[in-house]
Amino acid sequence: MEIISDISYKEVKDKYDKERDGKIKQRLLIILKAYNNKSSYHISDLADTSHTKVQRWINRFNRSGFGGLYDKERSGRPSLLSKKQQEDLDNKLSRKKEFSIGWRTLEVLNEIKKSFGINYTIRHVRRILHNIGYSKIKPRPFHINKDPVKVKETAKRLKKNSHVWVKNGKYSQEMNSA
Repeated sequence: MEIISDISYKEVKDKYDKERDGKIKQRLLIILKAYNNKSSYHISDLADTSHTKVQRWINRFNRSGFGGLYDKERSGRPSLLSKKQQEDLDNKLSRKKEFSIGWRTLEVLNEIKKSFGINYTIRHVRRILHNIGYSKIKPRPFHINKDPVKVKETAKRLKKNSHVWVKNGKYSQEMNSA
């Protein structure tokens, strides 16, 4: 396989050095090795993948440049919740509940069922929460110089296996000061 793109080895090397995504970095490694006119079998051994994948990524790079190394959009079943309904759900969840720092997955599931009449599985509710910017919070160990009474109180509030969701970073300062 041969690189016929106008992109230079140095440009690919710079992009490889800056890339953080492991999949893209592996694909860039394939392209770098192809500049040295190695066979697809030899490159597949170096990149720990099949020679057909090596050929595919080199061909996509030759056709589309760096853009060809990224995954294409995948189709899928549209969500039962529209974008507007997801925004409404986000607004409802953004209002702070009394005596709580976040939302449990079952509470969100019931809220979706009550507000929109749509029944989801717990796993799919977690996907929706992740997509609208929420993340699970977990109790973290504190420094030994912190007040142990507050540490125990925080651990009681957040059980290890409970799934409490908060908007990314929204309550992080409250949790750290507790």
